[in-house]
Amino acid sequence: MEKEQLMLKAEDLHRRAALLSNTLADFADDDVAGRLPVVKQIMQLREEWKDVRFEIETGQQRRKLPEPKPTTIPLGMSEAEIKVELARTRTGISKNKQKLEEQPDHKKADVWQAELDRLIGLREALEAELGELKYKQELKNEGL
Repeated sequence: MEKEQLMLKAEDLHRRAALLSNTLADFADDDVAGRLPVVKQIMQLREEWKDVRFEIETGQQRRKLPEPKPTTIPLGMSEAEIKVELARTRTGISKNKQKLEEQPDHKKADVWQAELDRLIGLREALEAELGELKYKQELKNEGL
């Protein structure tokens, strides 16, 4: 991105965070639950702003973005491969549920929830693929 575009992006992020900060005064003094999502949004915008400012100053990215984890299953998996991946996925679901139950206010709770949602979607896709493979195998066995 060009430096001018980065500066405009930084200004926009700063403006959005400032506007959100102004909304905090609208909450009752004891409304922590109501303020929390707004504060999280402000923190996210500030981190993005820091990333952009770093890039403006150094010409490099502040931090490497992690590779996104797959949300779909690869085509052509065998029944055994699907079952192995399904077992791994179910383990991941269990671990993330446990983390969220034990530490719902942890700073990474939103990351755990996102991972849980991804794994649940993946599990559903794997189960559907497994069902389809079994159905095709039954048809083949019956000579259809």
